[in-house]
Amino acid sequence: MQVTHTGGLPVEAQDRPRPCRWTGVWRSGSERLVSTLRRGDVLPPAAVAIPGDPRTGELTTRSSLRHFVHAAPGLRDELVERARSAGLLICWVAVLLVPAWTLVDRIEVPERAGVFLAVRLLCDVPLLLAMWALWRLPIGRRRPEQLSFLVLAVVQMEIAWMVVQTNGSGYYLLGFTVAVYGSGCIIVARPRWTAALVGVSWAALGAAALADPGRLTVEDLVALTLYLGTASIIAILAHLRRYALNNRELVTRIRLEREQQRTGVLLAELERLSNEDPLTGLANRRRWDAQLTATCAAARQNGDAVAVVLLDIDHFKRVNDRHGHGGGDAALRAVAAMLTRGLRSGDLVARLGGDELAVLLPGAGLDRAVELAERVRLEATRLQPPGFEAGELTLSLGVAAAAGGHVQAGELMSRADEQLYRAKVTRNSVGAPASGAVLPG
Repeated sequence: MQVTHTGGLPVEAQDRPRPCRWTGVWRSGSERLVSTLRRGDVLPPAAVAIPGDPRTGELTTRSSLRHFVHAAPGLRDELVERARSAGLLICWVAVLLVPAWTLVDRIEVPERAGVFLAVRLLCDVPLLLAMWALWRLPIGRRRPEQLSFLVLAVVQMEIAWMVVQTNGSGYYLLGFTVAVYGSGCIIVARPRWTAALVGVSWAALGAAALADPGRLTVEDLVALTLYLGTASIIAILAHLRRYALNNRELVTRIRLEREQQRTGVLLAELERLSNEDPLTGLANRRRWDAQLTATCAAARQNGDAVAVVLLDIDHFKRVNDRHGHGGGDAALRAVAAMLTRGLRSGDLVARLGGDELAVLLPGAGLDRAVELAERVRLEATRLQPPGFEAGELTLSLGVAAAAGGHVQAGELMSRADEQLYRAKVTRNSVGAPASGAVLPG
């Protein structure tokens, strides 16, 4: 079918009724408002996604408080404390202002001031109980939202009765809206609690009017509707906006905390990689030098002993020629794994380069270092990586030790290196200064 274009639009499109832009905006806004009141979500200008929502795997500014708590468990105590603090503030204000309003009673309705005061004092009883629960009882930490709502609901039911008794006096209408505004601007809870308080206020006012019919004129009802209707709309919108900003703050905070955690992990991994030999997993030369210097300094200060064992794989070039570089790497890994077994937690094993390995023994004297070196030499002869023959791998080791003020890192390494070269004369040997000669294998 041929379509004729006129004014930039197909004829078929021009024949269809165009949807009203404001209708779409109204529908979208009303749907989001209903969703907010039902689930305690917010109305953000845009969603900022980070991991954490147990339903979708995403945490956004539309998420409810339970999703934030699920994403950041440590946040729960802080949110509860905020809700408790807001609830206690509301309780203090209500407990003090409700009886103090009797001054207005004496001015506005002096003939009923006594009855009103009795009602006010009676209403203070549940307010004081709620305050005590928020302050001292476990329920105050489990249900701060509900207790804060209870306080405001009691106040509204009391004032609703007085509004009818005073024929819609302006003073009491003003007091009737204060709690609604307070809920929207102070209470730390989901917006549905402000909506629930609005519902309680209208219900209490309707019940009081029906219980004493004829007291309110049409003018009074119009004034009541305007006062309470305005307060209801402003309070709900204010609570929605405040809740949205609060959730946006929580999203940003959780994102920053998670980025800090990821950065910490990356920095720790970077630090590990910068101090670790990638082939064997042992400490590298950088970490060895730093640890040796620190250990020697501590030994000089405390009068402790320090021992060093240096070792090479015998005929390592021959090993590479026979088994390839893969075989040489396997031999290094096997020796490294053997060295790390049986050492104390404070000892350090490092690969200094090529096939040269080293063991740092803080607090160890020469005898223990020689004993360790001899045990390592014997265990190396039993190593048999894939493709190797039994006894093919042997080690040459050099030992040096010092104590107290004589401990110097450079001197210790130089002496151990001398003993290593003495051991290489015969191979599969331990060179130690105790006897001034090489201990043969």
